[in-house]
Amino acid sequence: MIRWCAARLVLAAVCVVSAQDTPKATVGSLTIEEVLSLSKAGVAEEVIVARVKRNAKAFDLNPDEIQALKNNGVSDTVIKYLTDPSQPYSPPPPPAPAPAPRSPSKPPSDPLALKVPAEVGIYYWAGGEEFMPLDLKPVVPLKEPSKVMSKLSVGLVKGHVVGSVIGGAAKARVPSGAATFYVRPGEKAAIDDFVLLNMEPSEGRRNLDFGTKVGKPVFPAKSIHQFESKEVMPSLYRLAVPPTGSGEYIFFILGSGDEKKGLLGKGYDFGRR
Repeated sequence: MIRWCAARLVLAAVCVVSAQDTPKATVGSLTIEEVLSLSKAGVAEEVIVARVKRNAKAFDLNPDEIQALKNNGVSDTVIKYLTDPSQPYSPPPPPAPAPAPRSPSKPPSDPLALKVPAEVGIYYWAGGEEFMPLDLKPVVPLKEPSKVMSKLSVGLVKGHVVGSVIGGAAKARVPSGAATFYVRPGEKAAIDDFVLLNMEPSEGRRNLDFGTKVGKPVFPAKSIHQFESKEVMPSLYRLAVPPTGSGEYIFFILGSGDEKKGLLGKGYDFGRR
């Protein structure tokens, strides 16, 4: 209460000074009281500045008087022109238009898309809301070297590079009829990097023929199976796999090999019964 009263006294002093300095009878004269009234009424700053410049009279305001004006809602810009109305003035630019409202996002084309697990991987749709994840498996040369791998030629069998997936059967089992899978490739793979191959079981392993060139797989046509893919929402694809016979299969990821680690690649395996 004491601070407010002090501000009122200072403001009253400002008004008295302005009343003494500005003859009321002069046409176009402007007083501090009028500036306060305009500010409190919410009149635009550029309108008040225009009145002050038209009045063309500088007010000799001390620091206490300036603070009292600020406390009563007068802007710094208006106060600046009260003390020197001869300064040039450029009105502030109009506010930027409000951004157009965003149209609601389009729902996914597949009603199951939002139910697929969010983690990177391949999921077999088993019906309803059940999604079976496939295991990501490394593919290594059939014959392991005794030292750090520097050449993948150790996997050559009759002139071909043969890759092997450990284990005689995949954990995920899928019926032999038409099947639907969902793929989240992740940042390091694209849907075009996936190729569906069948593997040949052999002594607790499943083998893949990579062709004759190390690092440039050319799979036999008989081991490649076609499928259709469709992006149902960003970074999620639905795969339609036609009926195939029973056996062991892998969605091999092209470009996933690492020669220094003795790795021919990686893939998601499953079995068909």
